[in-house]
Amino acid sequence: MKKRVGAIVSVLKPVDDTRMYHKMAQSLVRTGKFSVNILGFYSNTHSTFADINFHPVYRFNAHYLARLLVNPRVLLRLFKIKPNFIIVSTPELAPAVLFFHLLFPQVKLFYDIQENHVRNIIYHHTGRKILRKWLVQLVVYLEKRLVTQAQLLILAERGYFQEKPWIKNYAHLLLENKVLAQPRIKHPATTDQFTVVYSGTISTMYGIWDALRFAESLYLALKGQLRFLLVGHVTQTDTYQKLTTELSTKPWISPRISLNPIPHHQLLAATQEAHFGIVSHQILPSIENCFPTRIWEYMNYQLPFFLQNHPHWVDYCQPWQCAISVDFSQENWSMREIIDKMKNTAFYPHGNPNTIYWEDQAFVLSIEEALTD
Repeated sequence: MKKRVGAIVSVLKPVDDTRMYHKMAQSLVRTGKFSVNILGFYSNTHSTFADINFHPVYRFNAHYLARLLVNPRVLLRLFKIKPNFIIVSTPELAPAVLFFHLLFPQVKLFYDIQENHVRNIIYHHTGRKILRKWLVQLVVYLEKRLVTQAQLLILAERGYFQEKPWIKNYAHLLLENKVLAQPRIKHPATTDQFTVVYSGTISTMYGIWDALRFAESLYLALKGQLRFLLVGHVTQTDTYQKLTTELSTKPWISPRISLNPIPHHQLLAATQEAHFGIVSHQILPSIENCFPTRIWEYMNYQLPFFLQNHPHWVDYCQPWQCAISVDFSQENWSMREIIDKMKNTAFYPHGNPNTIYWEDQAFVLSIEEALTD
């Protein structure tokens, strides 16, 4: 049987991105019915699957105009690949994808909504107000074109039903960024010294400065008996430079940070070393309805963690007794109480729920059904 050819394209993710490569592409090729091509920005890794090919189309640039200029390269790759279906996750690539779809209307189009791009621009773009307004109008226009042409909308966040209520008018699949099941990690035995990890994307929005303040307070309260692992991709150059300067004076922090994405296995290795994780995301309008993936990653390994006291996240975690709720915006914390919880709480008394895992069957069935229409 001839395999269906797919293309997964993004300008915001590397070709080995966890959702595109480890979850979507591998879920498809394991059926034996698909070969998949991933188009994204450059990463110093290679696919380990014969039926998954990486196509680095550029080196990452956060500027919107630079990302729009990638369209000709993506279009040329699509002509070469000749896909039966395309999964696109960023509206900046709408010109290339929609033009290809116009020429080859039999090609099925899927829009994987991973972020609320309009909210990101409104609340986090640092350019002039007129530029922000222009970018919002452009993204709204491109996204609308993708939505109306897509066979199926794939949603990475349940909160998008609230932020984008029009989604319910189109065929859609909720496919949250849950974790791939991994072998159970035996965490290091608790001694007088604790190891705490902050892993994943490192940014102000994800609470890096609050996490550092909290970790330092905990370090002092434990009289230096704390090791802090900081592992991940720093999204902004100024944040990276500030971090590098600050960390140089704190030998108890072990940084593994980069301006390029960190291979996922390094994040998992850091998790294996830790006694506790940190989820310190700021409660901002752009992410208040989202669910931090690192919660599921820590739960998968039954790693207890300090959790920002956002009611939505705390309510989810409470039945599993997996987290210590913290208001990271505070200036001072009751460290005696926090340390008492660290030492005396029986975390994960009932294990973890099966609902934290990636729903590969739902994804594959949705793609197969759309391709047979």
